[in-house]
Amino acid sequence: MTRPSDVATSAEALDQWVAIHDCQDIVVRFMGCFDMRSWRAMESHVTQDIVWQRPDQTITGLMQLRETLQATPETVRVRHVITNFQAARLSETRMVMESYFTVFRVTAQTSSPTETLPCEGPVSMGRYRDELVKLSAGWRIARKQTFVDFRRTQP
Repeated sequence: MTRPSDVATSAEALDQWVAIHDCQDIVVRFMGCFDMRSWRAMESHVTQDIVWQRPDQTITGLMQLRETLQATPETVRVRHVITNFQAARLSETRMVMESYFTVFRVTAQTSSPTETLPCEGPVSMGRYRDELVKLSAGWRIARKQTFVDFRRTQP
């Protein structure tokens, strides 16, 4: 496993940093598409055989990903804040990105995306572990693991 500080030459270091940036960008865009309910755009950031281990289920493949996301009520609004990225390059074509997340989730009365909603704070905080592979079209998430460390309890 290669970390950025382990890279010897400046050309290797530049290649490493570009790969890290690209992978971080894919992880952030994937969750951004999730938050905005842009399901089709979200698919462009994953492999066909994506495996997403969530606390409530494990999603395997694009078909199950589509079914799961489309079942989300239109009145549910979610926003993710993703921070503290750490990268480990496993090979020229494999990268692991680990990060922290904070999730805000609100159920609205209507499905209006422009309505400002009251929010009582985050519903959960935890960690993601994303395994990315480099394909001809660029980096894609092949496996995503979600670890919830804190969850808001109802008063």
